[in-house]
Amino acid sequence: MYLAIEHRWPLIIMANGQGARLDDPRTPPPILAYTRGRWDIYDGLAEMSGWAPTIAIVSGDARGAHAGIASLADLVIATKTATFADGRAFTAPEYAKTGDVDVLVDDEHAAIATARQYLDLYNPATEGTRGEIHPTHDDMADVLPENRRRPYDMRRIITAFSDDGSALELNRDFGRSMLTYFARVEGRAIGIFANQPKSPLAGAIDADAADKAARFVERCNAYGLPIVSFVDNPGYMVGPQAESEGIARHHARPLAALHHRDVPLYTVQLRKAYGLGPYAMSGFGAGRRVPELKLAWPSVESGGMSLEGAAFLVKRKEILAASTREEGIKIRDAYAETMRDAASGVRAGRTFAFDDIIAPPATRSTIAAMIHRSPRRLPAEKPHPIDPR
Repeated sequence: MYLAIEHRWPLIIMANGQGARLDDPRTPPPILAYTRGRWDIYDGLAEMSGWAPTIAIVSGDARGAHAGIASLADLVIATKTATFADGRAFTAPEYAKTGDVDVLVDDEHAAIATARQYLDLYNPATEGTRGEIHPTHDDMADVLPENRRRPYDMRRIITAFSDDGSALELNRDFGRSMLTYFARVEGRAIGIFANQPKSPLAGAIDADAADKAARFVERCNAYGLPIVSFVDNPGYMVGPQAESEGIARHHARPLAALHHRDVPLYTVQLRKAYGLGPYAMSGFGAGRRVPELKLAWPSVESGGMSLEGAAFLVKRKEILAASTREEGIKIRDAYAETMRDAASGVRAGRTFAFDDIIAPPATRSTIAAMIHRSPRRLPAEKPHPIDPR
């Protein structure tokens, strides 16, 4: 552990084990009387957080202290048959739903391959060769349905945008309205976070999604990875359930993480951006750090709330006075369409809301040109630790 910290070496821990033995002799206080060096496992992992990557692989049982070791690592890779125990046994798929496992794999061979892929992205020395364009790249625009109310899978956009075979998704089963990926674009390692319109929340940000985005931004910032965000967001979740889950506190985490970042941020708005949600994807744009590039597709629409909701507030008397429900909907939709035209992508570009309005297939080349103008450097000093799960 001391050598890893001293030389900034990545650390992989095979975290299978039954925890501490109760009959092991204990060193009395002060605990620094250990003869093994300056750092022990727990405080060493905390010290390494944000300095060099730490990976825990669990392929069997991780009980007690071993489960704790995994929780302190940046990345937890577990086989689907692995178990974690703290009182009772939890399966790795159960832990994946709570965010305690980042990547689920079939077996140990896949776990090691995933660890290699992650470390390859961390290493700046591997960023020389430009990757191949994904076969679906030129069809990126076809992913968005013509009907703006229909959902689509943002994973298809991310896959088409990234170098072929480079995308590594984290926390697939946790905070499902937010997607987090490591990938490459023209050979450069990047982090990608995005709203997921196909999720049960239609891309709205709840407490889990906010935590997921914030921790991902911290990880990218600590290891010098540029960030790309894809925005199609109806806002933060509101209501009694969201409040009971702590959205009032958790919603601030991605806003703070983006404000304190030092790495470049490039944002792409695909469709909607309502309320405070877009700021969780790109920062406020008026603070210490603004996005280096803000792009939009022609299909964007923005506002303080959904245009249909705004129409109901503005035209409330007329809608309530309508003789039929259908007539009320017609009044609402007519006003919403008027506002949608006023806030269209081209008009937003004319008012400098975005740096450029581009055709979807131009997204990759435009962002790649910016990334290549920003050489990647690992911070000389640790900027911050990465918040534990």
